[in-house]
Amino acid sequence: MPTVSLIAASLCLFVGFFVFSKGKNQPVNRFFLVFNFLIFLWNSGDFVIPLLGFQAAPALLYDRITQIGGILIPPSFIIFYLTLTGRRLKEIVRLTAFRIFGGLAVLLLFLVPTPFLIKDIKVLPFQEIPGELLVVEIAALMASVLFGLGHLFRAGKTAVPAQKSRLSYFNVAILVGIFCAVGWFVIISFFPGLSTNFIYVFEVTYVLLTAVAILRQHLMDIDVIVKKTAVYTILSSFIIGIYVAIILTFETLFRSLTGEISLAEKIIAAVVIAVTFQPMRVRIEKSLDKYFFRGKYDYQDALARFTRSLGSVLDLRELVNLIVSISGIMRAGNLALLLRDEDLGRLKIVASTGLPAEIQAIGFDDFSDLVRMMSTVKRVVTADELDRGPLANGFPTLKREAAFFRSEVIIPIFVKGELNGLLFLGGKLSEERYNRSDLNLLATLADAAGIAVDNAKLYGNVKRTYFETVQALAQAIEASDEYTRGHSDRVMKLSVEIAKRLQLGRDKIDTLKFAGILHDIGKIGVIKEVLHKPGKLSDLEFALIKLHPKLGEDIIKPVAFLDKIRPIIRHHHERFDGRGYPDGIAGEDIPLMSRIIAVADTYDAMTSHRPYRSALSREVAVAEIRKSAGTQLDPDIVRVFLDLLDMPA
Repeated sequence: MPTVSLIAASLCLFVGFFVFSKGKNQPVNRFFLVFNFLIFLWNSGDFVIPLLGFQAAPALLYDRITQIGGILIPPSFIIFYLTLTGRRLKEIVRLTAFRIFGGLAVLLLFLVPTPFLIKDIKVLPFQEIPGELLVVEIAALMASVLFGLGHLFRAGKTAVPAQKSRLSYFNVAILVGIFCAVGWFVIISFFPGLSTNFIYVFEVTYVLLTAVAILRQHLMDIDVIVKKTAVYTILSSFIIGIYVAIILTFETLFRSLTGEISLAEKIIAAVVIAVTFQPMRVRIEKSLDKYFFRGKYDYQDALARFTRSLGSVLDLRELVNLIVSISGIMRAGNLALLLRDEDLGRLKIVASTGLPAEIQAIGFDDFSDLVRMMSTVKRVVTADELDRGPLANGFPTLKREAAFFRSEVIIPIFVKGELNGLLFLGGKLSEERYNRSDLNLLATLADAAGIAVDNAKLYGNVKRTYFETVQALAQAIEASDEYTRGHSDRVMKLSVEIAKRLQLGRDKIDTLKFAGILHDIGKIGVIKEVLHKPGKLSDLEFALIKLHPKLGEDIIKPVAFLDKIRPIIRHHHERFDGRGYPDGIAGEDIPLMSRIIAVADTYDAMTSHRPYRSALSREVAVAEIRKSAGTQLDPDIVRVFLDLLDMPA
């Protein structure tokens, strides 16, 4: 009994049922089972007929029946591959191509009992004698295969990267199928004595490739598989050659010294050489990996380093910018990052690239299908899974919600077991698809991002608490003084706006907030009578006033968190011309943020009521600010400030 044909046909049928069981509701899976059953029927004669012994008539009848499989393969093939690219059966049956192949199949079915397809057979050994019209059956099969190949090629031009990779598997499978059909026909027609066993190997390869392309969500690029196979075949041959050469050299040398060498000594020598050569082999493999697959190697290495760097970032805004930069590492066409807004209780977009501006308005609460699904699966999900997999079951609006972001990959960010963010990555600009290594690295990134987001939020809460405490302290100090109430807060806000115009970094702006709020804290060491005196100050009283910048520095000195603002507070009353206090420094020797506060402080002091005068108008205050540029105040900062007020410099 021909074991090879039995195993091949049974395996094809088993794979068909297996694929069907994984997606009974999917048309592609159903038609794949039909297609594989027809292959099984067509091949079954090779192992059933020998069981009939020398009964020629039943054997010939059965062999002709098996041709039904070959006849029906072309129309079923067209249905399968058109369904694969999204066509429905109702559309397919109206196509001219299907009607031609279907009509031809019907005509050939009438010829099954006649000798036009199979003239005769030899039972033992089994051999078919083709009829005059068998070539039509094979031609129909070949034409349908070429039609499918052309259809997939056209579909690949407009497909997304994930689908392109899948279609490339189907294309390779079809080429293998073509080889099977041609090989079988050539052998039975021209080389009847030649075994057809090797055809079954390619037939099984075709079925397995197709099954993998249907079932697998993450497929490695075909070109990478071919390239790696070739490279490592060469590498293996090279290393084996070196092993053999070294062992033979050792054996020759040892034999010349001792006259003989035992088998045990040969084995020991081979083991020692293999162990010694192992580090060199590893280095060679890494070098080849870098040389032949540099693009993949480099960006995956960069992604791994990027993931490790997340833990060192504590500012949430900086962390968001860092996460967004992943689109450059992955060379993704677009990206969107959503994080949980604790006040709103929903996920909202905090950053995006490559997407329209209106996307910023989109957000999801905990009851949305997208959030519920990602909270359930707790892993990286591909767009292909949403389109074809069972994930969408039970989530009717899932596809529509995910479609806003045109993403190939959705990465969940969990904080303490709760979904705290979603990162949407679009297709790669190279049109390669995300492979298993990519997804594993992105899963690691998601874990690191979750920890980093949690740390950044905790740090932000601590910093906000510090600031609110400092702000409350400043307000408490000013509460007893109706003239300076709110002064520190206004100076802080003006200073921050000037800093933004100067494009200072986020850290410096945060530092400036604390300095602005606390710039006059030293005045708690100055007696009220001096601070509230309605008339001109004496020299002694002015000397007391001039102590407040240094007193302020001394007050915050024990608070390590405020170390950065100590010099800012100390020098906020220095003058640009060097005639200020307490140290009399000038120009750029004065800290930049002290110069900023000096401008904001001067303006607010002039436009506020004081014990010794009423508030000045905005115009008068601006004129004084303009007059002080270059003497009391930094002229560059004055220009920025006047621009902020929309006043000419």
